[in-house]
Amino acid sequence: MVSSHLSKILAFSLLCSVLTVISKNNCPAIEEPGVKYFDVRLPELSVPQSLTTYVCHSVTIPVTLNETYHAVAFEPVIINEDVMHHMILFGCPEKTEATEPHACGPIDNKCRTFLVQWSMGIKGPICSYPETGVRFGSGSLVSLSLQIHWNNQRGDLGLKDSSGVRIYYTSILHKYDLGNVQIGQNDIEILAGQGHVEVRGSCSPACTKHWLPQAIYLTRVHIHLHFIGDGGVLELVRNGEIVREIVRDDSFDYHHPPFHDLLDAVEVLPGDELRLTCFYNSRDGSKQRNTTLYWGEGSDGEMCYAFVTYFPKVNNFDQCIQFDRYDICSPNGFTDMGGCVFEGFLRYYQTQLAHQLINDCSSGNDLASNDSTLYVNNICSKNCEASVREMTENPCIQDIRLRKHTIRKYLSLEDSWSKVKVILDAAKRYCTD
Repeated sequence: MVSSHLSKILAFSLLCSVLTVISKNNCPAIEEPGVKYFDVRLPELSVPQSLTTYVCHSVTIPVTLNETYHAVAFEPVIINEDVMHHMILFGCPEKTEATEPHACGPIDNKCRTFLVQWSMGIKGPICSYPETGVRFGSGSLVSLSLQIHWNNQRGDLGLKDSSGVRIYYTSILHKYDLGNVQIGQNDIEILAGQGHVEVRGSCSPACTKHWLPQAIYLTRVHIHLHFIGDGGVLELVRNGEIVREIVRDDSFDYHHPPFHDLLDAVEVLPGDELRLTCFYNSRDGSKQRNTTLYWGEGSDGEMCYAFVTYFPKVNNFDQCIQFDRYDICSPNGFTDMGGCVFEGFLRYYQTQLAHQLINDCSSGNDLASNDSTLYVNNICSKNCEASVREMTENPCIQDIRLRKHTIRKYLSLEDSWSKVKVILDAAKRYCTD
């Protein structure tokens, strides 16, 4: 049982760390007998002038894969500090073909177990907790995918980069497998000129009850925000009551984000909530913004995540986030979005629904115009009413938060949307009882 050994582990950790977090000068695991390393890095590449670029690179792990290993530390190898925003190293249990570096896309979603996350400002090796390691090799992960986010803030031409990660590993297995889970919120909307905005996202009681077969122990936390981030707090909630504040960042600097190695590993039970609250300031100083900011992968959007390391690892428990109040418990787990599946709805809209709405609710002469008065003759017909209802009663459109996201992220990019929007507005105006 984990609990029977926890006190010994904590005592060892305290002796090694003595009131400090593990730093680049204090990673005992690297010095263990038999520890070796290999690098996963990009070849030298030209950095685009675009503000945001995500580049991915897949490799087979370059060791004998009929053995099992533990990675005990990960050291960032940062070649161009001016453009490196963050990187994540993912693992796959199946062999994947090595790929040349490329713009990240759906093919890269095959590797979703993340081994380590690095953000600008983190220095030195990211060291494992005592008696723990990230398992790979035989019966485990055999391929890796490196995801790097470049942020070319000035749009400079001629920049190069070949950054990556050095992985320290051993065939002498430690007692526990380490896992990583991403906690946070994917629905962010921050108005301009706000001095203090709070955004909350949780790994909910339903998610931990569903995924955790036993207690897990948190060992490391990094709260990840973007430019207008102003701090954050991760709390442990049990039976509706806050048990403890796990970490708190009272301030936040995009270029030097804090990270926390937990000397006293935090126990999380099935049914507990891990509640993340992120703070933002869109009013003051360099954080001032004149337009609304939304969630976005680029540096011109915002994020609200906590990357958390824990043991013992739970298979597929890699992501535990929310969209608004809806739970998204791991890529391979259950997703409760009130019945909304964004990608599925978009495919249906593109292949059938948009054409159906335009065909049922307008005449041929109407198609070139966005004047809602031209639709009145057909807009209240039975066929049009049925098509409008099929659109508006879809779960992705019914819920106000889901509707705003669906329109902004997906529908507004479709050529047909300007006409469909006119149809929906006209139906609401002229045909409601």
